[in-house]
Amino acid sequence: MNTKKIKKEYQVFSMLFVIQVKSWFKNPLNIFLGVFISLYTMLCWLAFKNNDPFLLVSGICVAMTRNSMYIYLRTIIDWRDKNFNDKLNMSNISNKTKHTSLLAFNFVSTLLICLILFAISIALFPAQIAYIKNMNILMMLFGLIICWGTCYVLALFLYTFVANSKWAIMIGLLIYFSTMYFLGLGFPFQVIIEQKWLNYILYLHPFRYSINIVQAGFVNAQNFHYINDAININVDFGFKEIKWLPYFLAIFTISGYIISLVTKRVIDSNYKFRSRNKIKRLRTESKQYIKTINETNDIEFLKRLREDRRQKD
Repeated sequence: MNTKKIKKEYQVFSMLFVIQVKSWFKNPLNIFLGVFISLYTMLCWLAFKNNDPFLLVSGICVAMTRNSMYIYLRTIIDWRDKNFNDKLNMSNISNKTKHTSLLAFNFVSTLLICLILFAISIALFPAQIAYIKNMNILMMLFGLIICWGTCYVLALFLYTFVANSKWAIMIGLLIYFSTMYFLGLGFPFQVIIEQKWLNYILYLHPFRYSINIVQAGFVNAQNFHYINDAININVDFGFKEIKWLPYFLAIFTISGYIISLVTKRVIDSNYKFRSRNKIKRLRTESKQYIKTINETNDIEFLKRLREDRRQKD
């Protein structure tokens, strides 16, 4: 790739990135729901339970879900509804540049929001530092990466398979609010899992496993069973202390969405390929039909030719 092309692609990348930044700040709900609500809920709970081991990381995961999944979903749906995608496709902008810009903004904005929430919470509630000193950094990183990846592919999944924009946004909101209230922020996770029927339902939640990995990693509960007699907490995450099970289920969840998206893309590509071949065949047959008509003077032959054409059609 020559220097001019790289420079051009970078300019397009930057332009799309700036468009997303402006769009994000134009909508007050992005700041209110994406940052303020998560921060407010987390700080309120920490004010009463400043030594709770799961509120901080749960708040970060909820903010990630809001920004990486829901806001990203709204962005790509908005681009589709306003025909911005069609305009990009008709230009010479490569799809790689477009998707790289979307991915980069998603990652950078989510990272900044999570860092802001983390810094404010630690500054106001230093009791959380005790957990940070003992946390399992590998579990935390794995859980956060899988959570972010699930957010991204889930947004693409809803965008691809839910044609109605309003329904897609409603489903995205439902997932966001259920994450907020039932996976450790709106209500303490140790309270949620005591309700067996609710705990069983949450096994179907797309973010259950990745967020549980983050929560367990924060308190270094490698067997996903956390006991702290000092604050009277006994939390069994519901995996029978099978260490590998949450990782497997988290990867299985994100893989399911990826496989669905890839399968849909392959099917669409094959359909387009067959359609193009059909058009080519029709063009060839039409040219041959016209040529045959022009070259013959036999009326009976023309009648038979016309009849054959009708039968094919």
